[in-house]
Amino acid sequence: MLRNLISALFVFSLVSVQSQLQSPKAFFGYELGSNFTRHHQVVDYFQHLEKNSPQVKLQAYGKTNEGRLLQLAFISSKENLENLESIRETHLQNSGTVSGPKNNDKAVVWLSYNVHGNESSSTEAAMKTAHALLTQFSDWLKDTVVIIDPCINPDGRDRYVNFYNQVKSTPFDNQRFTREHQEGWHNGRTNHYIFDLNRDWAWLTQLESQLRIKQYNKWLPHIHVDFHEQGINSPYYFAPAAEPFHEIISPFQKHFQDVIGKNHAKYFDKEGWFYFTKQRFDLLYPSYGDTYPTNLGAIGMTYEQAGGGVAGLEVENDENINLSLKDRIEHHYTTGISTVEIAALNKTELNENYQLFYENEGLKYQNFIMEGDPDKLDALSKLLERHDIKSRQLNKSTSIKGFDYQKQKNTNTTFSEKALVVSTNQPKGKMIQVLLEPQTKLNDSLTYDITSWSLPFAYGINTMATKSPLTTTDYVSEVNSNPTLSDKMYGYAIPYNSFQDGKFLAALLKENVAVRFNKVPITNSGKSWKRGSLFILKGDNQQKNNYLDKVAQIANQFNQKLFPINTGYSSKGPDLGADELKLIKAPRIAVLRTDQTSSYSYGEVWHFFEQALGYPLIQVNQKSLSSALDHIDQLILPNGYYTKWNENNFTDKLLLDWVEDGGKIIALSGALNRFADTTTFKLKKKKEEELDTTEIPFGDQSRNEISLITTGSIFKAQLDTSHPLSFGLEQYYTLKLNENAYEFLDNGNNALTLGSNVKAVAGFIGFRAIGNQSKSLLFGEESIGKGSVVYFVDNVLFRGFWYSGKMALTNALFFL
Repeated sequence: MLRNLISALFVFSLVSVQSQLQSPKAFFGYELGSNFTRHHQVVDYFQHLEKNSPQVKLQAYGKTNEGRLLQLAFISSKENLENLESIRETHLQNSGTVSGPKNNDKAVVWLSYNVHGNESSSTEAAMKTAHALLTQFSDWLKDTVVIIDPCINPDGRDRYVNFYNQVKSTPFDNQRFTREHQEGWHNGRTNHYIFDLNRDWAWLTQLESQLRIKQYNKWLPHIHVDFHEQGINSPYYFAPAAEPFHEIISPFQKHFQDVIGKNHAKYFDKEGWFYFTKQRFDLLYPSYGDTYPTNLGAIGMTYEQAGGGVAGLEVENDENINLSLKDRIEHHYTTGISTVEIAALNKTELNENYQLFYENEGLKYQNFIMEGDPDKLDALSKLLERHDIKSRQLNKSTSIKGFDYQKQKNTNTTFSEKALVVSTNQPKGKMIQVLLEPQTKLNDSLTYDITSWSLPFAYGINTMATKSPLTTTDYVSEVNSNPTLSDKMYGYAIPYNSFQDGKFLAALLKENVAVRFNKVPITNSGKSWKRGSLFILKGDNQQKNNYLDKVAQIANQFNQKLFPINTGYSSKGPDLGADELKLIKAPRIAVLRTDQTSSYSYGEVWHFFEQALGYPLIQVNQKSLSSALDHIDQLILPNGYYTKWNENNFTDKLLLDWVEDGGKIIALSGALNRFADTTTFKLKKKKEEELDTTEIPFGDQSRNEISLITTGSIFKAQLDTSHPLSFGLEQYYTLKLNENAYEFLDNGNNALTLGSNVKAVAGFIGFRAIGNQSKSLLFGEESIGKGSVVYFVDNVLFRGFWYSGKMALTNALFFL
């Protein structure tokens, strides 16, 4: 009797608390879909849910670049939330990341909303979904933990919402040509640095990604959904996904996508809503919000609702359908609830197959061995560590049989002691294969994104993949320490071998420390110095107070070992006072923004300077360029779709005069079209082959057209090691994102090129496109008067993860 009374009181108490919960409409005073909700209001609503329900627990996990809160909402039964940490650890036992017996205790579902800020219906749907789970579907929560990230990209969302609220008509105008349906150049899709956060899950270049992945890896859910919007004429998309799938994806993962999709279809059929599956959105590229979780055992899915930045509160599409925000919210709400329902009904099956995924059977390789500059190895190890992937190292020089990335064949290669080793014999072995494997298997060349990304090529390090076991020891980063620097020395120097060395150089220049580099090899103070080594000499700095203290502090910050130089007299090669030791002038660098500039590429440049290199960047709009030229030394043109150079145009003539007087233009990828095939510059673009479609059936033309393109392929470059653009690059692999190819520069400096009969080492390129790549330019420099134009054919900063590309751009900034 007493027990029944206590139970009744508990139920009464719970119902009483839940009755204080307000719906979004009651809380905001408007119906969801009639207005856009700003991020701080969304935060307030979830705090209201936590305050008024024992079934909600909030966890802040950081702030964005612009200071907006990032938080997770855990929704489950009261008992589960009181034991949340125990549930988490018990769940992780199934992946092997925490020791303990396997179990089928709970289903864990993670719902991520608004990774693209202007795909704005999803955050609104997140609030409706949370409220409904608490008030209508709480029975599912007994054995299910639902994790909601209401807004992955608050900076982008508020950028869009503020834009829309500022310009919309009252109540709204659904005609597409009106102002409220036309965002500006820096739209709400991306984060502060104009990065697409849905392409950054694996590379972790962005703050939001770095903060989120820490939380994600603490849970490794059974199901992860990434809510999106697409073009306004498309019906709703939900799983199952399209081919190609990465080969590590299990049959169960494919099957269960179908189970979920059929449940969604049941609800959509009832309402007569249009949808499609198994098309367009594949599961290959590993850095999406569906593929990254999939590669960690989850049922990872993208849900796509018609909408995006053009949609506003309502827009008329090409089929004369009025697409409203209310409808968009309802569709995302329906698939979110349907997903939780299926998880709750299939807890045991999800757990058992999740456990099987982590057994890591059938992987192609047992170990990946990498050798190169310690800074490069350390940078790669730290990236893997962020994914909770452990690195080790050889404890002695070892001859290993396997696939050699550089030789592109199976062979025996000797790796030295302390070579980096990443074993697939750890819980995330399948993810390791995805990120490090030499070539990704393709069962279909028509993909939504790039087909190659192998990190050993991105970092430019010697690598072997082997099926053999290896004897290893714990990986230890090299820690350099310097004794007190003495002003009795002629100076100090370091070899230049890594991007870390480039950051060290940038920091010295920011502090007005004079630095020289050698244009030719020399031997001095008992050490051989390759081209590009950095010399900090007393003769350049002795008038500066305490310069050695600054040097020591910066060296420690960047883990640099300084080598003492005791004389200016070289035992081989030029002395340190010769012309071949060039003083580096701290350049004033600007990036140009025009309406023709790719916003993504612009953001990559911006982020590179502020968050990677750590060097000042001046941002210039085109209308202010003429005023800026007197205040800058270098001008970066990001990738874009530019008009041809016109020698009769006033701005172009002004810019040419600036270059001839000593200025430097650095052109990235599509910006080369601005200069190619003009009378002013030597750059010549190769003519692309055209496809004769006369006898190709209409339905086959799209597939035949892929013979003319590349979907992200990797090629090994030929280096002119004497050219400054090659400094520190023992080898370079370029990531080709399009089929564009350029001739060698006549009487110019062709620093990096592709040779004859070139072949891709990874990724897809069509057989008609590859011919143009033979004997083509990759990096070049054209001298014009006292200045120059530097050409990077491929985007060296693509998505911020191509380590060697960062080095190449650093070379262009400081050594030319």
